[in-house]
Amino acid sequence: MRGIATILYGWLAWERRGRANRVLFVLSLSLAAFVTLAFGWASLNPDPGNAGRYLVFYFVWGLCALGVLLGMAEYKTSPLRKGRERGHLFILLYIGALLIVTRALNMVLYYGP
Repeated sequence: MRGIATILYGWLAWERRGRANRVLFVLSLSLAAFVTLAFGWASLNPDPGNAGRYLVFYFVWGLCALGVLLGMAEYKTSPLRKGRERGHLFILLYIGALLIVTRALNMVLYYGP
């Protein structure tokens, strides 16, 4: 387990990140995790035609859009970008894909008659 933690710590370049970059990274990662868990739950418990749930998950989708903005800010301040290292776009690409998938899921899961 210690080897995996060392690899992850090195890949994140945590010691080279500034305070602002760390905060932006953690915020964008937290929003991505929250949106993933929320839509995972919604996928397991669909309720077609429920307008209330549709609006709540539309708000959650908006949080995902906010995550994209935070991810872009994190990318601009990233030491990985400046060093041209691999892996620095992972969180931004994940949140971008999540934005597309969750919008489609919201339309499919809660489309009413």
